[in-house]
Amino acid sequence: MSDSRPPAADGALPPSVSLSQLLIAPRAKGAPVAFARGREESFADLVGRVEALARQLRHHIARQRGSRFLLLARDSYDFATGFLAIARAGGVALLPPNRQPGSLARLLPTVTALVGDFSSEEAAGLPVLDPREVDPLPFAARGDDAGLDPSQVVAELFTSGSTGEAKHLEKALSHLESEVRTLEETLGPMLASGPARVFATVSHQHLYGLLFRVLWPLCSGRPFAAETPLHPEELLPRMAGAERCLLVATPVHLRRMIHRPELGELRGRLVAVFSSGGPLDRETALGVTERLGSAPIEIFGSTETGGVAWRRQHAEGEAPWSTLPGVEIALESDGRLRVRSPFVSDGGSGEGFVMGDRVEIAADGTFALRGRADRVIKVGEKRLSLPEMESALRTHAWIEEVALVPLEQAGETRVGAVVVLDESARQAAQRDRRSVLAAFSEHLAPDWDRVLLPRAWRLVDELPRDAQGKLPTPALQALFESRARPRIPNLEVQERSASRLVLAGRVPEDLAALEGHFPGHPIVPGVAQLVWVRDAAAGWLGRAPELRAVEALKFAKPLLPGHEFRLHLERGPEGDSLRFRFERTGEDGEPVLSSSGRLALGAEEPEA
Repeated sequence: MSDSRPPAADGALPPSVSLSQLLIAPRAKGAPVAFARGREESFADLVGRVEALARQLRHHIARQRGSRFLLLARDSYDFATGFLAIARAGGVALLPPNRQPGSLARLLPTVTALVGDFSSEEAAGLPVLDPREVDPLPFAARGDDAGLDPSQVVAELFTSGSTGEAKHLEKALSHLESEVRTLEETLGPMLASGPARVFATVSHQHLYGLLFRVLWPLCSGRPFAAETPLHPEELLPRMAGAERCLLVATPVHLRRMIHRPELGELRGRLVAVFSSGGPLDRETALGVTERLGSAPIEIFGSTETGGVAWRRQHAEGEAPWSTLPGVEIALESDGRLRVRSPFVSDGGSGEGFVMGDRVEIAADGTFALRGRADRVIKVGEKRLSLPEMESALRTHAWIEEVALVPLEQAGETRVGAVVVLDESARQAAQRDRRSVLAAFSEHLAPDWDRVLLPRAWRLVDELPRDAQGKLPTPALQALFESRARPRIPNLEVQERSASRLVLAGRVPEDLAALEGHFPGHPIVPGVAQLVWVRDAAAGWLGRAPELRAVEALKFAKPLLPGHEFRLHLERGPEGDSLRFRFERTGEDGEPVLSSSGRLALGAEEPEA
């Protein structure tokens, strides 16, 4: 790969290299490639671990006569080591989109071994090779033959399932290498000169994260964060510690950040923000621009096509999408976009891939998105565009987000609606859910036949997005599969810091725990309250707390169906305890203590 930058000096960005030549690049042994709290990984360590792990993988290939390896790691540096080692050994890395038991169970019979941080239960008897546990070979052990074959199929990825069942897709090294080269040549000049550290909220198990948080940074010499902070209050302070940084995110992550003052404090340090997984709404795009002084760079593409186009939104009008170099687009008769490029996985046919997105192509070759073509369904012999109805619902003042999904009920197709309400509507729904849902139906009634209106509604705190920020159809449909009584109330964050969390909720009248406790006089059992504390702590701490004991437990006043309450959590100064208390709202509006106690926790695992 050609590059006009001079050889790296101290503190300078090293020359960019092609992915196939990465392992034999003329880089300094101590050049940083990844970082985390308490550790920094060097180029020599990466190459040494890749070579050592590749030798172990070749042994399994020879013995098992199979070259497919399931690759799954929480740590992005470990993932990068495993990915490159599998490619170096001549194998294929299967990248499951998640760690769900069902996902793993379907793939385990198809692989020779597992690479990553698998538990014994997840491995189900298959060999596990953990990149963190290999002893790196000396840097000098690498040879001129350490280059990778661009024609080799190196990965199988899985589509998001946003329009149905997820499908696996082969990627040759040439697909990834061509796209990394194009990203650096096209978008690299927008990142200003000099080094920058790459932070990300997206998973490396998907193509966007694989390219933007791992492979492109490795080839361009930009160190990447090995950890994935779960919340803006964790991520933004870590970014503030970097002299210069980049952020790889999705629209949903950016929406959670734009109102936090810490984002504005990164102005001048955060030199670029990337967003993919869906078009960025105008309010969020302009909000990021206002706080950072530069517009986020949006990427449009898919697992099948790789990157297709990019744009930056500005205050004046709708921003069109510009294709990446080497990408050819054409319009199908139904308005969908056909894409040809070196990144497209089309089995070598050269015909390209027809996306599910409708577009309008301008005379200058830019285009505008006009919704998904593959989300038109038939209900009662009438056609319905789900994106069109979603757009109409979003205009209702009470709705923050909405997703519609087709449901099969008694052999007929009906529409289900998953809705995120604004604060005023949440309070109204707690008092009278039926009236709120009726208001939404009335909002749609003037423009749609009544048979097309949603028959089932789910009110949620957030839509079930995957790691790429997309909305898989199966995840939406799963919300309607069971009408079981709720086991926990919806809890909203009122206050959050490193040491304190306050959540607000209301006890559902149909709470499952009320059954049999007690007939005619239902109250929330104490054990149910402890479960709520445990689950809230797990979301706050980023891990399920290891409970040693429950101390000073007190139940002062019962929690009853319909009671509004607040759950207060406070961490002890040493991090080994967690105090909690439930306060319900009394008749005079003042807080009334319902229960309280202290959880004695096990020690946190030391950081690697």
